[in-house]
Amino acid sequence: MKVLIVDDSMTQRKMISEVIAKIGFKGGFLEASDGNEAIDQLGKNFRDICLVVTDLNMPNLSGDKFIEAVAKVPPLAKVPVVVVSIEGTQEKIDSIYAKHPGLAGYVKKPFTADELKAAISKFLK
Repeated sequence: MKVLIVDDSMTQRKMISEVIAKIGFKGGFLEASDGNEAIDQLGKNFRDICLVVTDLNMPNLSGDKFIEAVAKVPPLAKVPVVVVSIEGTQEKIDSIYAKHPGLAGYVKKPFTADELKAAISKFLK
C-alpha cells in the first residue's frame, strides 16, 4: 500500500514521508505538487493508495478543490484524506470539515511527529 502526499513544497512532502516511515509504515509513497497531479496519481494508483495527506494552499488546483473532486468519484471517495495545512484557525478547520464531512483528519503546520501520527496511524496498513 502507498501514501499519496500532496504539497507544493518538496521539503514538506519529504518531512511528511519521513515521519510516516518513522512511525513504522512499510509501504511506499507517491507525491504530487498540486491537486491536478494528485488526481492523476489517484486515477492511476487508487487501488494501491491507503491514505492521502494534502495541503490546502497549492497552485493550479488547491487542496480544497482536490478534496471536492475526489469526493465525487465513488472509488476515490473511499480513500481517507487528511489535511496538513498552515491554515489552523478553528474557524478554517470547522469550515473545511463542514465542506468535506468525509475528511479523515486535519493537522496544523508546523506539526509534531506525534500530531501527524495521531491523525494518520489508523489508516496505515
